[in-house]
Amino acid sequence: MRKRPFCLVCVGIITMQIFLLVAGIRKMVPATDTFNSLEEKQVHALGCIYKKETSSNGQILYLKDVHIQHQNHKLENIRIIVYNKQKRKFALGNKIFVSGKLRFFDEPRNFGNYNSKFYYEKQGILISISSTKIKIVSRNVWLVRNWLETLREKCDQSICEVLGKEKGKIISAILLGEKREISSKWKELYQVNGIGHILAISGLHLSFIGTLFYSSFRKMGWSYKSAGGIVIVLMTLYVLMTGAAVSTLRALIMLAIKIGADITGRVYDLATSLSISAIIVICWRPQYLFDSGFLFSFGAVLGILLLKPILEMLFPSKKKWVQSIYASLAIQLFLIPITLYFFFEIPTYAFFLNMVIIPVMSLLLGMAVVGMLLIYIWKPFGTFVLKGSGIFVTIYNYLCEWILELPKPRIVLGKPEWWQVVLFYFTLIIYILYMQRKGEKEDKTYRKRILFFSIFMIVIPHHFSSGKLEIDMLDVGQGDGIFLCGPQKNTYFIDGGSSDVKQVGKYRIEPFLKAKGVKTLNYVFISHGDLDHLSGIDEMLERQKIGVAIENLVLPVKEVWDETLTKLANKALRYGTKVFVLGKGERLKEGEMELECVFPDCTYNGKVGNESSMVLSLQYRKFDALFTGDIEGEGEEELQNEIKQTYDVLKVAHHGSKHSTKKEVLDKVGVKIAIISSGRKNSYGHPHKELLKRLEEKKIKVYATKEKGCITINTDGKKMELECYLFPLQKN
Repeated sequence: MRKRPFCLVCVGIITMQIFLLVAGIRKMVPATDTFNSLEEKQVHALGCIYKKETSSNGQILYLKDVHIQHQNHKLENIRIIVYNKQKRKFALGNKIFVSGKLRFFDEPRNFGNYNSKFYYEKQGILISISSTKIKIVSRNVWLVRNWLETLREKCDQSICEVLGKEKGKIISAILLGEKREISSKWKELYQVNGIGHILAISGLHLSFIGTLFYSSFRKMGWSYKSAGGIVIVLMTLYVLMTGAAVSTLRALIMLAIKIGADITGRVYDLATSLSISAIIVICWRPQYLFDSGFLFSFGAVLGILLLKPILEMLFPSKKKWVQSIYASLAIQLFLIPITLYFFFEIPTYAFFLNMVIIPVMSLLLGMAVVGMLLIYIWKPFGTFVLKGSGIFVTIYNYLCEWILELPKPRIVLGKPEWWQVVLFYFTLIIYILYMQRKGEKEDKTYRKRILFFSIFMIVIPHHFSSGKLEIDMLDVGQGDGIFLCGPQKNTYFIDGGSSDVKQVGKYRIEPFLKAKGVKTLNYVFISHGDLDHLSGIDEMLERQKIGVAIENLVLPVKEVWDETLTKLANKALRYGTKVFVLGKGERLKEGEMELECVFPDCTYNGKVGNESSMVLSLQYRKFDALFTGDIEGEGEEELQNEIKQTYDVLKVAHHGSKHSTKKEVLDKVGVKIAIISSGRKNSYGHPHKELLKRLEEKKIKVYATKEKGCITINTDGKKMELECYLFPLQKN
């Protein structure tokens, strides 16, 4: 570091930027507090189109220099997104007037869920508008950007015509950054197998293409200046065409510095080049410091810089193929904390798969680029070459499916705390400095090897403690989803569905469970057959290879099954999940914890549905909780007779409906705390004001996912601690 003073300066600047962002001193977007009341209101906006995308529902327009006016409220010079259902043609540079509903981007409401607000904030985008009217005010056009956009669309169309939509969209993603229409199946399979990076225009892609052209021009006799100049121009246009992702910006800057070193006759230094590119990116967009793309892209290069020499010291070898393994291994090891922080799992065979995939990527990219160029010169030959790149995609797809059939293809560890990630890298850097100073002077290499691999234990998350019970009522929108981790770390889930969140299993339940380190649910209870209680579980049964496995599905007695429960039971059996029924008086035990079904039994002859919801009573030492599904009406009347004790916590029935959780039930359960699951913008008015009044009269504290997000209860069976995800500092 002393030999690279500029790197030290860059580290100082980055540290200062992190401090300013964490402290909230530097904000990338204006405060929106005064606009909170305008959500879902009709507003008018005027702005310039700087980016556009197609979608299944129409198109998405990105506007900058936007002015929004609504009564006395005004926002100026901001960026927004416009969702437009009409497939009307617009050009980049057009100035448009938009009318529509204003919406803010959602923060995650459960641990481990995707943060769409941060995704757009890092781009300086504040809000979205679902347009009802669009009018072109100015037809100014950015000629170069529009030409690039048209070229991208034509290339994408040509690729899909030659290879078909499925393989064509994968090649388009690799070559053009056109990811929106790629099959969700392959996108997810690539991700869980640890090769999702190839579907983004990464530094690897740009470095290969740039180096290919640069070396070709040099072999043709061009000077450093002429070859370097044309390559930088071409690669800049390519970066603009493919969306200017942070990884391609990093690669472009580093390529330009390398070419600059060649032109001036200087020695290219990788560390200095990486530092300069990092400073340029974070000065442009400071919040990229916490972006996964930034961390993975720069982390991969840092892995080679810092860890590869250490691996060479620990396991000396002069063979070239071993050196390439060290480079790949250094990247994989260095990125483990970042991988866990963003994806919560490590693909077991990712290292070996990448050893096959990455060397072949150069051939795939070469054939795709050459094929695209030739297709406009000599179409038959261009088509032949392009089809050759499709063969590699077929191999990739086959490998991804085959690996999932191997034993334990994924290691789900959960999301580490931020301090664990910081401590890991701090300790690793100390170890690297130690090795650089004394590594070659000491003989006890085995000790250094043990210490090296011990450092990786720092980042292993520990979310559950033995002897404690955790209950999490997830925010699944208008529905129910309750997770339990028992004192001996068995896992349970009560219901899991939503009527207003699409694919709630994939996007809300699974990420939460994986972030907690849960790969398998031991028992899933379904209270009744409404979709808002089982739609997510229905999804998860199909996704067990890439999602969360379900060992046992527990349903109420068969006498209250409807068609939906019957279909769910049959699906569970098809996907290898055992199915059980739990009737009144039957129970599951885990050490001192007990889950008992208190309703219904096989003699129930009332209405099937909400009224026949399975009700579970949980007891752990001195702690008790009652989970009531959607029970109401005659079922709730029968339940009153079955309640033999008081409880600490009540899961309020039917999302806080007016007609459930009657006064008579509250009198018998004698709870201190009521938790309610309902959608933030639900049209039913849940929780109903009359229900809330009944709870208030009983002096029961109410916690609802609608306002608080996920509600977590931790207890050792004696003391209880309650925490709300959106208000983590407010513990009760």
